[in-house]
Amino acid sequence: MKKITKVVCSTALIVGMLGTAQAFSVSAMIRPIITGDVDWNFKVDINDVTLLQNGLAGNAELSPRQFYAGDVNFNGVNDVSDVTLIQEHIAGTYEFERNSTASEHIIRNFCADYDSGKAMAGTPVTFTATMDSGVTPFSYEFLINGEVVQQKSESNTFTYTFSESGSYDVSVRSYNAIDDCTEETLYNYTVVDAYESESPVIVGIHTDVDYIGYDEYSLTISANAIFGTAPYQYKFTLDNGFLVQDYSESADFTIEMSELKKQGKSLEIGEHTVLVEVKDADGKTAQETFTFEVKEPRM
Repeated sequence: MKKITKVVCSTALIVGMLGTAQAFSVSAMIRPIITGDVDWNFKVDINDVTLLQNGLAGNAELSPRQFYAGDVNFNGVNDVSDVTLIQEHIAGTYEFERNSTASEHIIRNFCADYDSGKAMAGTPVTFTATMDSGVTPFSYEFLINGEVVQQKSESNTFTYTFSESGSYDVSVRSYNAIDDCTEETLYNYTVVDAYESESPVIVGIHTDVDYIGYDEYSLTISANAIFGTAPYQYKFTLDNGFLVQDYSESADFTIEMSELKKQGKSLEIGEHTVLVEVKDADGKTAQETFTFEVKEPRM
């Protein structure tokens, strides 16, 4: 499944074609919001105080970016206390809690409960997108072949039933609270004709992050099984026994990096494999091997 990530902002356009499901989503390299820099001239001075005062008096309209720059005490509103703190900062008697905040955002993960090529026509498929950084609240808009199927909202999931087999472009547009920064991630998603099995079939395995950096605090690998007889039990084996989660009803396998470090272990940079085994209520089994890559920490 090929992923394409496109970031569109007022000042930047980045298009990346990423070849595996474990590729990370790039973010727009736009400048951060400088605390107190209401007029966006790269410095905090009396002009910022004047502009903010005019905004509070209704004599100037502040853009979303100017609003966040003027909210120097980070309480979600612009008021006279922000004016006072900027004045004190200029006078050298007050330091802002944060000198800047990130206005760009990253789609941390975009995945489906059915892998591409295992989703069947007529079966509801749930897609989930997760974002990092940026200014909350986040919003999401989902598209199939370029047509919006779920309007922009704060819901980060959508479920879609493909009526026919074939190849589809499934994409999500994500927004932070500053709407001139948009990231779009697209999957070339394959749907197949319906099939049947008397034994369970593992139709989806995915991680909760696309870019798995060496400094991740935790990593969760999720599996999804169909057919056979529910309920299912899942077993996960990492790197031929390096870490094992024995059969249980949990379809999630969470690797806590801090716990590994306590044992003197770590997930080294490079490829790792997870053997996922599923057992249904009748004792019938299936297994799939999933490969992921740990990369250098994100800067």
